[in-house]
Amino acid sequence: MQEATFSVAIVRDIVQYATAQGVAVNDLCCAARIDPAWLEDPDRQVAGEVLKHLWWEAIAQTGDPNLGLHIGEAFDLAAIGIVGYVLLNCKTYGQVLEKLSQYTRLFSQGIAIRHCVSAGWVHCDCAIVGNVKNYLQDEPRHPIESTFAALVTATQQLTGNRLKAHAIWFQHPRPADDSEHERIFQTTVQFSQPINRIIFPETCLNWSVRSANTNLLSVFELHANTMLSAQTHPQSYRQKVIAAIDQQLQGEVPPIEAIAHSLMLSVRQLQRELQTENTSYQKLLDETRKEIALNQLKIPTTSIHDLAFLLGFSEPSAFHRAFKRWTGQTPYRYRLIQINLDFSNIL
Repeated sequence: MQEATFSVAIVRDIVQYATAQGVAVNDLCCAARIDPAWLEDPDRQVAGEVLKHLWWEAIAQTGDPNLGLHIGEAFDLAAIGIVGYVLLNCKTYGQVLEKLSQYTRLFSQGIAIRHCVSAGWVHCDCAIVGNVKNYLQDEPRHPIESTFAALVTATQQLTGNRLKAHAIWFQHPRPADDSEHERIFQTTVQFSQPINRIIFPETCLNWSVRSANTNLLSVFELHANTMLSAQTHPQSYRQKVIAAIDQQLQGEVPPIEAIAHSLMLSVRQLQRELQTENTSYQKLLDETRKEIALNQLKIPTTSIHDLAFLLGFSEPSAFHRAFKRWTGQTPYRYRLIQINLDFSNIL
């Protein structure tokens, strides 16, 4: 089953908030199995497993049982990357909700945000996606509470008006102490409901966005749509691993740990994904080395001796054995045949 992924921008937002509370960033990242270098690329996607462990560790290290609410309360639109810049340039709050629904999957494939109007009230729902492997199905509380608190905060930032909700619904059970929910939302908060929903007056949809800029909106939407298109036609893990091997195979064979790290996955998760695609890291490493060898041997100036070491073989004889296993020929014989073919094509 496909797994929902999430933007590194969310990871960075949680880490930055926890750090502001006095948590050591390296300790938090280490405990959550996150490379701090990932935070420099907020548009990249990570598996839900990464966020699940990060929430655990951030709650434990901050000692904050309402961490999701507080992160949402401190929310800044830049935290959701390109989507935040789209929202900043919308004309009205109604358009904000439309664009948020359209581009949610750029920062979270685990939720779907939709709104509709009924009898003068807006029902804005945050549905947990269920047709994929999604950590939110098991641990929704803090991410969903953070989402609704962030919506209230972002509304104030965008329009200058406080979103006075008529009611807030959460699917998860009521926590032991819900006083922070009442303080932040300032309305009736109900738990164990059939959907995560925030209800507010329809008139809010007409609020103007203070930073609206039609020209900038077009620019940011163009980028957002390009990113959406890339998500619609994602690379398989086989393709991702081959590309990573090709990049890292520079005289040493990259271990699976290095490839998994570059893809922001755990080794076990990468192995699981490759098994789903009926392959393995070792098979892909072998295929990649073979393809590089075949292509390089077509170049007359390529030294077979140097190629052996480029591909990570300890000595030329090991490369010769591998190449004969791949093709039934020695590298020398293969090159000779290729040269003769090229010569024949010229004639």
